[in-house]
Amino acid sequence: MIKGYILVFTTSSAFESETILKDLGITIKLVPTPREFSSDCGIAVYFEVENEKFDIISNALKKQKIEFDIKYI
Repeated sequence: MIKGYILVFTTSSAFESETILKDLGITIKLVPTPREFSSDCGIAVYFEVENEKFDIISNALKKQKIEFDIKYI
């Protein structure tokens, strides 16, 4: 299981990421960006996925040209 936060740079990117990932059946939550992670946006996307589904997240966001960074926990 991989857990982490997707950090985006705009609020609209956070909401767009939420829609994209939920449409793919990936369970995520929009949460305040943790203090230990720096981001231009105060909203992060928290995820917990099985290892084999992780590439789906990255590929889906890249396909939609969303700028993001992933922080693993």
